[in-house]
Amino acid sequence: MAKLFNATVITRNETVFQGKTSSLVAPGEIGYIGILASHAPLATSLIPGTITLRDDNGKATSFKSAGNGFLEMLKDEALVLLDDVEPVKPLV
Repeated sequence: MAKLFNATVITRNETVFQGKTSSLVAPGEIGYIGILASHAPLATSLIPGTITLRDDNGKATSFKSAGNGFLEMLKDEALVLLDDVEPVKPLV
């Protein structure tokens, strides 16, 4: 069982995701950033792209960022602030 951390994804209008996750992948300025539990403190800007969170069973939840954003990881708490998102349709 993977170690979990708290993640929150927020836009100007709504909380898109809030809960426990085993990993978070987001589009940073110089490439995609992968976050796991116990990650070192981090604050970075994000560019438009796909944000993926995985639960402890490996099930993925993805969102496509429609604008820029910001990611902060501190003490097993990830906060993602985005301009706007649209859901990503799962592959069949």
